[in-house]
Amino acid sequence: MRLIHPHSAEVSVEDAYNLSGRPERSGRPWIVMSMISTADGAVSLEGNSAQLGGPVDREIFLHLHRNGDSVLVGAETVRQDGYSPLPAHQVLVVVSESGDLGRNASALTASGNTRVVAGDVRDIVGDLPGKLCVLEGGPMLNAQMLAADLVDEICLTIAPRFVSGTSPRISTGPLALREPWTLAHIGTDDGFLFLRYLRRLD
Repeated sequence: MRLIHPHSAEVSVEDAYNLSGRPERSGRPWIVMSMISTADGAVSLEGNSAQLGGPVDREIFLHLHRNGDSVLVGAETVRQDGYSPLPAHQVLVVVSESGDLGRNASALTASGNTRVVAGDVRDIVGDLPGKLCVLEGGPMLNAQMLAADLVDEICLTIAPRFVSGTSPRISTGPLALREPWTLAHIGTDDGFLFLRYLRRLD
C-alpha cells in the first residue's frame, strides 16, 4: 500500500499498522476498532462485510485480528462472518444476550478461549485480558463503545463501492459526543482508502 499522509511512501501492512508502543490504559486494554465501509457508508453487502474488501484490506484485517490479546465482537457479526476459534494465546469475547454463535458455535465453545458475555460495555472492557483489544463490530456494539468513550484507535477502510440499500453504518446507536480524532495516516491501494485515527489524549 502507498501512504499519502503524513508522508508519501510505499509501506507494508505490518509497518503501517505496527501495534507496538501503544499507551497503557488504566484498568483496561488499548482498544482498536477495525472496520470497513463503502464510500456511501454501508458496512456489509448481503449481510457480509468480507464482500466489500480487497486483498490489502483483508491483510490489514488479519494483521489486526491476529495481533490483539483479545478480539471483542458482537454475536451478529460472529454469525454472519462465520468466526472460527482464535489461537490459544488470544481470547475471543463475544457480546450476546442469547448466546447464539451461529454455525461454528460448537468449535467456538469447545476452544476454551471464547467468552460469551453480556451487560454494560464498561464492565465487559474492564474484564478484557492483556494490553491490546481489537474491536470488530458490529454497528450496535461499536456505538456503545464509542458512547462510553472506550475506543482509542480506529482503523477504517473505505471501499470504492456505492451499494445504496439499507445496510447499517459503522456505528448505530447511542450518540457519541467526542472532540475530533487525530488522523494518523491515509493509505491507498486500487481505489481503497485506509484511514487510521487516534483519540486525542490531551
